[in-house]
Amino acid sequence: MVASLKGDVYGFGVVLLELATGQKPLDVSNAYFVDWVNQLSSSGRLNDAIDKSLCGKGHDEEIVQFLGIARHCVTFRPKDRWSMFQVYESLKSIAEVHGFSDQYEEFPMLFGAQDTNNLR
Repeated sequence: MVASLKGDVYGFGVVLLELATGQKPLDVSNAYFVDWVNQLSSSGRLNDAIDKSLCGKGHDEEIVQFLGIARHCVTFRPKDRWSMFQVYESLKSIAEVHGFSDQYEEFPMLFGAQDTNNLR
C-alpha cells in the first residue's frame, strides 16, 4: 500500500463514521464497517446507524448529513472520493447553519481552494 491523499480521505471518513455511529470498525458483527453503513443507507435505514446515545436528541438530520459526508470519503473507488477540501466545505456548511463559524477564510491546511483541482 502506498500513502495517498485519497487514502487519507478514506481513513478520515472511517473516523467520521466511528464518531456518528459509536462503533469501532471491528465491532460490527459479521460485516465490514463501511459496508454495514452503506447497506443501511441503501435500505433507507441510515438512522439505524446513528449512535443510540446521539439519536433522538434533536440533531438526527445533521447526523445523517454528517454520515453522508463520511460516505463520500469511503467510496470504494479512490477517484470517486471527495477531496479533503470538499469534506471541509461540507462540514463547514453544516456548522454555519448552526451558528458555528470558522476562524479561517481559506481552507486551513496546506492547500487553498485553488489548489484542490490538483488533488483529484
